Amino acid sequence: MTDKPRVVILGGGFGGVYTAMYLESLAKRQDDLEVILVNRENYFVYQPMLAEVVGGSVGMLDTVSSLRRLLPHTALYVREIDSIDLEKKEVVLAPQFSHTPLRLSFDHLVVATGNVTSFRGAAGLFEHALPFKNLSDALRIRNHLIDTLETASIEKDPETRRRLLTFVIGGGGFSGTEVAAEINDLIHNLTKTFHSLDPKEMRVVLVHSKDRLMEKELGESLSRYAEQLLRKRGVEIRFGLYLTSATPQEAILSNGERISSHTVISTVPSSPNPLLETSKLPFVKGRIPTDAMMRVNGLENIWAIGDCAAIPMLAGKGICPTTAQFAIREAKVLAYNIAATIRKKPLKEFRFSSLGMLGALGHRSAVAELFGCIKLSGFVAWLMWRAIYWWKLPGFDRKLKVAFSWLLDMMIPIEAVQLKLHPSEGIAQLHFEPGEVIFHQGDIGDFLYIIVQGKVEVIREHPNGKKEIIATLGQGEFFGEMALLNEKTRSATIRCIEPSNMLAVRKGDFGALLANFQELRNQITATHRTRESLLKNPPSKDK
Repeated sequence: MTDKPRVVILGGGFGGVYTAMYLESLAKRQDDLEVILVNRENYFVYQPMLAEVVGGSVGMLDTVSSLRRLLPHTALYVREIDSIDLEKKEVVLAPQFSHTPLRLSFDHLVVATGNVTSFRGAAGLFEHALPFKNLSDALRIRNHLIDTLETASIEKDPETRRRLLTFVIGGGGFSGTEVAAEINDLIHNLTKTFHSLDPKEMRVVLVHSKDRLMEKELGESLSRYAEQLLRKRGVEIRFGLYLTSATPQEAILSNGERISSHTVISTVPSSPNPLLETSKLPFVKGRIPTDAMMRVNGLENIWAIGDCAAIPMLAGKGICPTTAQFAIREAKVLAYNIAATIRKKPLKEFRFSSLGMLGALGHRSAVAELFGCIKLSGFVAWLMWRAIYWWKLPGFDRKLKVAFSWLLDMMIPIEAVQLKLHPSEGIAQLHFEPGEVIFHQGDIGDFLYIIVQGKVEVIREHPNGKKEIIATLGQGEFFGEMALLNEKTRSATIRCIEPSNMLAVRKGDFGALLANFQELRNQITATHRTRESLLKNPPSKDK
């Protein structure tokens, strides 16, 4: 604790990190500020290059910078934020290696928590869609893509192979378009390594609810150019549609169409950080309203910046876009205003017009719209895209690493190397749609399934090809235990009757539960005996 005014910044994105940088430069002059940054990671991610992490054009660490190195005079707290208490003027941080929370008092609070990918209200997307928002998402997508190619290269069943080689991306804004382009490049480049795969088998589907790509950021001519280029490279683009659900085997679109795929990636929707929804901060349409100085409306010494803030634009033209170029410039004005408030000086209004937008389309091509009048596309736009984003990378060492990665990318083929950093989850959450088969009779027993919501039917298939429904199971019931207990294949087919949510317990974890809980073992064994009897003597149709 010190006698200096304490500024606590929540969030380590562009808005939070650059605010701390500018505050450090201001504090050096009079040494009258204590700056604290709270973030769940100890690094800053350069978001514009995340799609290239998926494609392998840059290494996974080339897009991150150490916060301690970027902010040598800022105190860093690597913690989850539990709550914000505006009345006590303190932030409560979640416990780490203990059960005791950490409380941080503040004189000025900067809210820069950004937004999150949320699938609330969309059954199946939470369980089966891969979000694309941060570094861990990018790595997970890349590992998943390589995993599907490895599996497809030895898969004999044509239908399963088609599902493995179909990739569905939801959202045609900048993130969705860039990641679709990178995925398309990656999987086609890797077919040179997987000799059993044919590039013609690959299917990339980009689903967008609007009538053109990147419609918020680019003019129509460049949007159409991006569309034509991606279509020429084999990407299927479906306008006027959006993802409504997903299962382990399908993506379900808003028109009811089902696309068989084991890979569903969603770049939308972005929702407010859950922390803000539980705080007493004002909230309008998912963002915190501020004045032109970035002060939160109605609150003293509380500021907001970046994706979570609704900062008015120049001449009343709506609110500021959620882009890095705005966040960096907002940070400079915000840092000045905090220092000016402490020193009792006049504040500045944030006034800035967009310099333009750039979007990468993979394979050394891009689109660029600068100053509202200069429009570039193709290789020249790609060179400009790389030059501008490279120049804006924080830190000379990071610039050097990325430059070498790009140089090597042009000379050395991309390698299909996975990094399986996380152990398999013991319990998986799954969603299935009506008519979907969870497993077939004769399949290997790998999971015990518990029905959280929905209904399924148990189907026995006879040697003569006849199929017979022998039971219906609903909420709270389980199935799949017979193959696990008997160490045999599945004795029946399970098919969904209605939309169903389930918990799937892996075989090893199921065994551990039975070994340690005798009462549970007795209940499951009793159910198992009843079902064995039912399979031997199925009920007649008139019962």
